[in-house]
Amino acid sequence: MTVTAQLNREQALRIATTAIHGGVRHAVLSPGARNTPLVLALHDLRHAGWPIELHSVIDERSAGFYALGLARIRDEPVMVSCTSGSAGANYGPAVVEACEGQVPLIVVTADRPEELQNCGAPQTMNQVGLFGPHVRTELQLSTPSAKDDGPELVRAIAMAVAAARGPSPGPVHINARFRKPLWEPGAPTPAYDSPTRSESKKIPDRDAARAIDALLNAIGNRKGVIVAGPDPSRRCAADALLELAERLGWPILADPVSSVRNATDPGVIRHGDGLLRCEGFRTRFQPEVLLAVGGTPSSRPVHELFQRTPTVRIDPSTRPWDPWKTVTQTVRCNASDVLQHSGMDAIAPLPSAWRAHWGNADQRAAQAIGEISQSDVWEGAVVADLFPRLPPACLLRLASSMPIRDADSFGLRAPSSVRVTSNRGVNGIDGLVATSMGEAAAHAGPTVVLSGDLSFLHDSGSLATVPSPKHPLVLVVFDNRGGAIFSYLPMVNHPTGFTPWFTTPHQADIAAIARGHGLAVHQPTSVAGVRDAVATALERSGISVVHVRIDADRSKERHERTWQAIAEAVQKGL
Repeated sequence: MTVTAQLNREQALRIATTAIHGGVRHAVLSPGARNTPLVLALHDLRHAGWPIELHSVIDERSAGFYALGLARIRDEPVMVSCTSGSAGANYGPAVVEACEGQVPLIVVTADRPEELQNCGAPQTMNQVGLFGPHVRTELQLSTPSAKDDGPELVRAIAMAVAAARGPSPGPVHINARFRKPLWEPGAPTPAYDSPTRSESKKIPDRDAARAIDALLNAIGNRKGVIVAGPDPSRRCAADALLELAERLGWPILADPVSSVRNATDPGVIRHGDGLLRCEGFRTRFQPEVLLAVGGTPSSRPVHELFQRTPTVRIDPSTRPWDPWKTVTQTVRCNASDVLQHSGMDAIAPLPSAWRAHWGNADQRAAQAIGEISQSDVWEGAVVADLFPRLPPACLLRLASSMPIRDADSFGLRAPSSVRVTSNRGVNGIDGLVATSMGEAAAHAGPTVVLSGDLSFLHDSGSLATVPSPKHPLVLVVFDNRGGAIFSYLPMVNHPTGFTPWFTTPHQADIAAIARGHGLAVHQPTSVAGVRDAVATALERSGISVVHVRIDADRSKERHERTWQAIAEAVQKGL
């Protein structure tokens, strides 16, 4: 074995073994020559008994989102690796989502050696700073040399892996240069040695204790509401949050992707979007303070609540968060830390009427949704009918754009064991299919995805490039022939520009595309038909598509009528 191939092998093994010792258990690999040392190092380690699973995804854009889905469900770092040149640039959208969504990814791009940089060599570009500010750290490795300091290199790689799962988890970038010959036979593979880890004890932080004191002073004995924002990785412990709400005597406004949305606790408000559309309710039950956890909610009325209400926030990460400039204090802790703080003993819960009024209004909203939305086929009717009938331990994925908003406005309570996720980092529609397939691969049960037609079309190529899951995965595609979400925004009133540039009507045959990928396709024409189609698809392993045609104009009218019905039902109960 030549010296160069041996040096490549040693560096690749340092990257791979250090990542595995740092908690990486899955690697998503895309084909290409330049990352040969790392691919074969991972392959050989797996065959030697190291705890690493490998996934092959031929398109790097899909691979990035697939890795994102794996990492989110497992809440642990996933490695994703590709060859040099434009391949790594295709990770960009997934890296941005992982950054803002706090999902740990170890992105390893292979690169050409120094002598091939900036000279017109093929498949070569400047990969320094490839992902800009969207990674927690970047590690640029030199082409392997006999002069390398092995232990120092391992320490640097270990620090990068640790940064991915730090206080603010997210992606890190390791750029690894390799010189030909990239690999030759005869290289040894180390035996797996399970690392020993010392358990670190949490030492009370005096500054944190003082911050919790200040927080309790801000919320104690005041009419407040906890707003539980999106938490697709389930880092906000639901039990602690529910207990804190009960101790305070506050309701919890729960986003569809929060950890408490489907809890049976009567203090959980699932229809805050509808309640806050009722002017009488907004006026009478305006809280004095909000306590925010999780990410930014999807509901516009909840955004408006933040705009007019002083807010305190608990968040163990260091990520800045205050879109409305109303957050007066952020404490780097979680709900269990607040519960265990000695100052909680001095907090008396509000009289039960405050929380009960919110709960009663929420029940009225749910009743109105159940009565009004069972009509012809439109998105709200489907989610209201489908959610309570989802199977236990199901994974429910919501596309950005209208599906998550429809789930927020009209989704009745699903079984408490249903887990809900969505790409809420930058709220993009891209990567929906690949992310769903990554999450389905990590989830031990069936998956149901609610998608718009544009979200499906944007990522339909992933159906050909990403491994099909073993469990059932049902893609419910609402097809309104374009970007109907924009009809709720001011540009709808432009006399000539709205349809071509915002609706962007398409002629794609979604059912034919799905069948072309060998998928089972259902095309129901009623709410009950959608329910039956989903139930049938859940009995079949692999991917099925439930294609639901939607009349966009009629759907908009149904949305507005149902929001009005909810507001009227809530108003009657005041």
